[in-house]
This record gives sequence, structure tokens and C-alpha cells, in this order.
Amino acid sequence: MFYPTLSDYYQVGMSLSLIGVSVSVILDKTVRALKSDFFLTTSGAFFVSQDFKDVLGGLNTSLQFSPADVKHFNGRPAVKKYYFIHVNDRCACFDYGLSEYSGKSLVMSKIQAGELTADYKVRGVKKMCIDEAKTGSLDLFFVAGVIWIDPIVSEVLVRKVESNKLLVRFSAIG
Repeated sequence: MFYPTLSDYYQVGMSLSLIGVSVSVILDKTVRALKSDFFLTTSGAFFVSQDFKDVLGGLNTSLQFSPADVKHFNGRPAVKKYYFIHVNDRCACFDYGLSEYSGKSLVMSKIQAGELTADYKVRGVKKMCIDEAKTGSLDLFFVAGVIWIDPIVSEVLVRKVESNKLLVRFSAIG
């Protein structure tokens, strides 16, 4: 829950200033003990632990952080301190040619004809490839132009998370 209440549904990449915004989360009944250093809520909001925030602070990101009040369903506070993370822009680095997704031939023909609308979002991604030259060397970012919830992270961030023994799962994308 956001306070003050947002005027629309929350989305990563929406223009949002976190100044004066507070966020609270009531965890599902099935969550007995939240140990993760990174989690996503059903509203599409991402949260990081204090330890993960500290790691991110030393890297290249465009993240905004806001302290979050995270509680279990019974009202018991989470053991770790968490922060809501947000970015106002998604990174336009999706590689339409190398990625595999639904309707690729149609999308590629629209790109070649200059007819792909700016608000089009690729769906059914089977293999994601990004154009690293367009990432601005960010260590954590969200990809524009595609229906893809999770952030993309650099190998540098993966190594830092592993060396700090943080509870974050990663999956290779390409």
C-alpha cells in the first residue's frame, strides 16, 4: 500500500517521486519467515533488504529507495529492514533481432518498414537478448518494449550478491 495513495496502478518505469511516499506490505499467510534479500509483490513492486541496498549503493543504477514497513499477516514485523525500489524509466535495450519471442517475423517487418509503434510491447519471450551498448552500463535495470517483469542485472552485481551471501536468485537470460 502506498501513502499517499497513487492516482493509478503502480508500474515499474512510471514517473514517480518517492519524496514523502511511504510503502507498507502485509505478507501472505503462507509466508512464515521472510529471509530473502529481494522480493516482488503481486502489485509488481520490488523490495530489497538493507544489505542488498548497501550493495546496490556502490553500483551504477538509477534506483530510488523508500523505506518499507513489511509485516507478516499476523502483524509481526519482518526480521530484516526492507526498501521499496523504483525506477522512473525502463531501458530501451531489447534486441529484437537476437531475441526469440511470439510474432517475431511480424515485429521485424514492422521495424524494417518503420511502422513499429513506440508503445508496442513484445510478448511471449522465450529467449531475451539485450544490446549492452544501450544499457548505459547499468548494473540493474528494467527492459522497455517487452512484457518482462524481472530486472536485468550485471555480472558485477551477481558476484557482489554472491560474495555478500545475500539470498537472491538469478537466472541467465540469453
